[in-house]
Amino acid sequence: MRFKCVCPSWCAAIADADFIRRHLDHSRGIMPSILVTPRESSGDDDDDDEFSEDISFHRLQLEQALAGTIMEELMLKKVSPDQEDGITNKIFLTHCDGLVAITTTTNQVFVCNPATQEFVALPTRTPDFDSDEYSNEPTTAALGFDPHRNRYVVARYFYKPTSSSEDNNNMGHEVFWLGGDSTWSWKPTQDPPLPIYQTRPAFMGGAFYWKSADQSLLRFSLGDEAFEVIPPPPGASSHYTLESLTELDGNLCHTYTSSQTKFEVWQLADDRSSWSKRCQVINFDLSFGSEAFLPVWAGRGGMLLAVDYNKLYWYCDKSGSLKKVVDMEHEVDLGRREDGFYRQQIVPYIESLVSIRK
Repeated sequence: MRFKCVCPSWCAAIADADFIRRHLDHSRGIMPSILVTPRESSGDDDDDDEFSEDISFHRLQLEQALAGTIMEELMLKKVSPDQEDGITNKIFLTHCDGLVAITTTTNQVFVCNPATQEFVALPTRTPDFDSDEYSNEPTTAALGFDPHRNRYVVARYFYKPTSSSEDNNNMGHEVFWLGGDSTWSWKPTQDPPLPIYQTRPAFMGGAFYWKSADQSLLRFSLGDEAFEVIPPPPGASSHYTLESLTELDGNLCHTYTSSQTKFEVWQLADDRSSWSKRCQVINFDLSFGSEAFLPVWAGRGGMLLAVDYNKLYWYCDKSGSLKKVVDMEHEVDLGRREDGFYRQQIVPYIESLVSIRK
């Protein structure tokens, strides 16, 4: 950003498509950072739906954090627009190649690139979107890359109006391609074959993965734009708390709690029909992971875990031990009010110069 302001030749070089591609390839080859967005919350659903005055994105250098040095950088602070397009206290974040998708409890979707300062509001809804009956049922959006079109894409599910109370699956699904010759509108796709459950989705290998209400997974391929039902890992069908989907070092992983102190991480095989247990995280502190438990990144013989919205832990594959990396509530200044209670939204992050609109 500094060089773009002072040097025309640097500005032209940074905007060149080949430079952007090589910069992204370089970023993919190094350890990612952690992107943290603090959001005020009292734990009350009504407060979660209140509009916040701003939203900020902070980067923590993972390499230094694992070595015991906490380096925090404010990448972007955006004052919220008016309430019509506002950002609620509760949000859902997903990340892909330096772009971040933010979904609010009003089902508004924003896409942001903290490195380039782009912050764009997508159109609010498809014509089939039920804005009344399901106004209290916020959905989530996923962000990925479509290799067939060479463009980034946002996917989300939504509730359709229904005249029958016996209709058990009145959900639709739509996608939004960013940049290129985009018409800047959502495109309806095949309806999901099962109701989608509000769990953070994942993107991997040209497909979005959603959690269904009956514990199966729904895979939506960008190649044929069709859904496929994938059975859940063993034991997952009897557990409903603290579940998550995530991509870890090129593999789709499903995490769930099998007891108060045991978290199981399962990995989907390439044939998408069988699972293998990747690891089992055990902690005998009953307060550990009672609110949230999410594997964020895996590599270098371990796994980074985001626990209870405020803490990061490192899990060692070889020893099975846990080591606290940082307590973001007490050890990092994220510009929060001293009298407020915050839940940090966390995603792995690599820096890129990818444009949202181009």
